[in-house]
Amino acid sequence: MFELKPMLSALWRNKISALLIALQLALTLAIVSNATVIVQDRLEKIARPTGIAVSDIISVTFMPVPVNYDMASAVAADLELLRNMPGVMDATVTNQIPLSGSGSASTYFTEPNQEIGGENANYYQTDEHFIDTLGLNLVAGRNFTRADFDVIGPNDTYEPRVAIITQKFADVMFPGEDAVGKFFYSGGDGKPREIIGVVERHLGAWPSWSKAGQVAFYPLLVTGNHKRYLIRTEPGQRDVVYKQIEEKLAERDPQRVIHLDTLSKKMAQSYVSDNVMVKVLSAVMTLLTFIVALGIIGLTIFWINQRSKQIGVRRALGATRANISRYFLVENTLIAGTGLVIGMAAAQVINHFMVNQFSQPALSMATLLICAAILLSVSVTAALAPAIRAANISPAMATRSV
Repeated sequence: MFELKPMLSALWRNKISALLIALQLALTLAIVSNATVIVQDRLEKIARPTGIAVSDIISVTFMPVPVNYDMASAVAADLELLRNMPGVMDATVTNQIPLSGSGSASTYFTEPNQEIGGENANYYQTDEHFIDTLGLNLVAGRNFTRADFDVIGPNDTYEPRVAIITQKFADVMFPGEDAVGKFFYSGGDGKPREIIGVVERHLGAWPSWSKAGQVAFYPLLVTGNHKRYLIRTEPGQRDVVYKQIEEKLAERDPQRVIHLDTLSKKMAQSYVSDNVMVKVLSAVMTLLTFIVALGIIGLTIFWINQRSKQIGVRRALGATRANISRYFLVENTLIAGTGLVIGMAAAQVINHFMVNQFSQPALSMATLLICAAILLSVSVTAALAPAIRAANISPAMATRSV
């Protein structure tokens, strides 16, 4: 049975090197646990349901060459063409592409002429086909009808009469109430917009925005110098349809520049920074853990070489290989445990600062304990090979080394 007193005495004689390893573990735990929280937060954000049939949707942006271009007629003709193409389920016009990082937003109020206490929301100008095209789930009220739809010029003054909003926006504007039939207002203009429907989910233009999911839709086409379409294809038909769209649209009207993209690509581009952060932080955590393991291996080997005579004496007095291995493993566990306790306190301090200054997610005790357990396992595993090496030192070899 090993004794703690000689072990602690040995550690005290080598307190600088033991303290350095403990502090290295503490710093690693503080960094790894907070990095883990950030990685978890980013992964959860990337994995959020969008409410949109992303994998089946193609976006089209076109800009006409002629100055005097009949945009309204072109949009009507294009949408009829697109909706009748084989493999296409539906198509709609829109002022912005969802999940693309580009969009429009405004501040909305629940009372006319209100100027403070509003809520921000992304908004889209579209038509009655947008629900089926995007694959949204209408949970309350009704969809737009053709009678709701208006066409205006880019310089016309116009305020929508009706709107469809997301459930998240409805919960923010009218918590605990049925939003259908209620009115909201924009910019304190006092002109009401009636909510006629609520869709379950739509992340909007900016997935990383704190207000992502707060979205309003208006039945409106604003003619201008360019327009965008969204086309939903049948499952598995997106790539086939993609190859045909530009040719069909150019054939109908060659006097314009057409650009195609997939919504999957747009969404991936919106999450580039999040994916990069996940990869970088994962690499940093792996590297720090590896460095800690190397430090423990090096320190344990160094101590074994220093104590070869003592190990030989203990073996001569009857200590088994298991006793020698256990001694170094317990010694390592004491150092690691001390460092991890310090690291847990440091991790909480760092996380408190990050939450207050950078609005990062809070570090849960469960995450902290799991990270500490992993580092403790790494520490013990790193010390295992040197401990076995120490156990194999024979009394004769220790005597000859004196």
